[in-house]
Amino acid sequence: MRLLISWLREFVDVTASAEEIAEAVGLRGFEVAAIEPLGGGDAVIDFEVTANRPDCLSVLGLAREVATVY
Repeated sequence: MRLLISWLREFVDVTASAEEIAEAVGLRGFEVAAIEPLGGGDAVIDFEVTANRPDCLSVLGLAREVATVY
């Protein structure tokens, strides 16, 4: 699941960097495949979502997961 940080910030009030978000969500059981920086301070985080977590196959699902950390 590729997550654009600017989309995430539309749902969750988080000011952390993409690397900090990836590390925090990675500690909750999601494997981070890659972090791709984009222009304008934005980035894309590529998460590996396991079959037992279909709730996290959308921006809203991952936003809920990030909200539990921040």
